[in-house]
Amino acid sequence: MWQFATVNDGVITGERCVIGSNCWIGDRTIMGDDVRIQHGAFVTRDTRIGSRVFIGPNATLTDDKYPRVGHQTYDAQPPILDDDVAIGAGAVICPGVHIGAGATVGAGAVVTHDVPPGVVVTGIPARVLHAV
Repeated sequence: MWQFATVNDGVITGERCVIGSNCWIGDRTIMGDDVRIQHGAFVTRDTRIGSRVFIGPNATLTDDKYPRVGHQTYDAQPPILDDDVAIGAGAVICPGVHIGAGATVGAGAVVTHDVPPGVVVTGIPARVLHAV
């Protein structure tokens, strides 16, 4: 874990994980082995991250479809990242999105829907570019 990273209560990390500087890892996040989270990434609470996952610098994983201060009906929907996923720098993963095994999310993409295993998605909103 690098300087100024925040790892909240109940986070479980696998073996050989790296959490970069200035990252935020939310409560009860669970990650597998060999996860690499780069500088400035935000991982919302209760996120599930498989093994050998790369999360690029300043990537943001969100869990609230309708964010409001004091939201009375807040329904957390953290994302799920399967094994061997790669998330590019500055990408945004929207609430409840499931990224399938071996998928790649391009830098700066905004992922609003589930991503099938083994594909590359890019753009705003993210669309399938091709299979890996």
